[in-house]
Amino acid sequence: MKISLEPIIDFGKMPVANAFLLPGEFKDEYFYDMVLGFDTETKAIGLINKVSAEKMFHENYAFFSSTSKGMQKHFRETAEKLLPYAGSGLVVEMGSNDGIMLEAWKDLGVAALGVEPSKNVADVSRAKGHQVLNKFMSSQVADEILAMGEVSLVYGANVSCHVENLEAYFSSVAKLIGKKGIFVFEDPYFMDIVEKTSYDQVYDEHIWYFTISFVNNMLAPLGLHVFDCEHVGVHGGELRMYVGHVDTHPVKSSVAPWLAKEVNLEEKIETLHTNIKKSKIGLLDILNNLKKEGKTICGFGATSKATTIFNYCGIGPDLIPFVTDNTPQKQGKYYPGVHIPVVSQDLFELGKSDKSKMLDYAFLGAWNHSTEINKFQSWYAENGGHWVTHVPVPRII
Repeated sequence: MKISLEPIIDFGKMPVANAFLLPGEFKDEYFYDMVLGFDTETKAIGLINKVSAEKMFHENYAFFSSTSKGMQKHFRETAEKLLPYAGSGLVVEMGSNDGIMLEAWKDLGVAALGVEPSKNVADVSRAKGHQVLNKFMSSQVADEILAMGEVSLVYGANVSCHVENLEAYFSSVAKLIGKKGIFVFEDPYFMDIVEKTSYDQVYDEHIWYFTISFVNNMLAPLGLHVFDCEHVGVHGGELRMYVGHVDTHPVKSSVAPWLAKEVNLEEKIETLHTNIKKSKIGLLDILNNLKKEGKTICGFGATSKATTIFNYCGIGPDLIPFVTDNTPQKQGKYYPGVHIPVVSQDLFELGKSDKSKMLDYAFLGAWNHSTEINKFQSWYAENGGHWVTHVPVPRII
């Protein structure tokens, strides 16, 4: 089904969100025009200008899922929930990263295979004993997998939104699951972005912003549809969609309420655009006022999402001198575009034992992990520290 996107929200020049870099790389940094588009026919919402997959997913990819204890718990619980669908066939995970979900399947005694295009994270997964194809999904790769046996379940978390050619991708999935298997995927849900003004979900890796309406329009020619769905709280709000053949998996009552939320999408997009502009003004007011008051501040969590916030709002080291993160691959590097240094989380935690080194405020780049952060960093608020967030509106917590 042909998608024709018309511009709706222009974020301006943007770097590759996860391309943390060293000073020697500043002069050759890649930028593109990040513009969100909408197609009234298919209900597609996506980026008009795409960054090549090779620039995003490569041997130096800087995101490792297993660094989050909360995500480990999420994927283990998800595997247990999907166990009845796994049956006796092969489970295939799209975008298996460093094997966080494959590890859960292994613990449950389920045969599983990962498809992961970024070599460094694929190698980490293989070192754990997982079977991983270091490739982008394609019809040929689907044939290679089917040669290993029948596929009962295809699963993807925060990967389907990365795929530029959705038509070819869904065709490969359809080939894998046939009429009996199912495809389960969870990605940021566009209605959550609207409700939370969480525009940091918009960046180069997230080419598409899903609604059931859009997904069903893409799946219909393949004889597939979303037959079930459920909301999950990770990453700021996602919709887990269960896809199967229309002849085998009749639609459940759970789908209708979500479709009802998706009516009048054009109006909701315009509301989002207005709120994004308000959010920028509000966040800059907070940071500039803190600077005038001489308060100390850092960023907490060097997320890809914060690249959008920092670049769209023009936030550099003058407002946020550094960002702390527990991912070794990011430490010692600089934020794309704005070149805020990323340092070890140890620097943030110096205030735990030495009040003189306590930071007054910390901007939550990883706001979607706030529950986990509050659990492991409870000392910060207890000692008088304050979190700053932009979701759902800019405010000091």
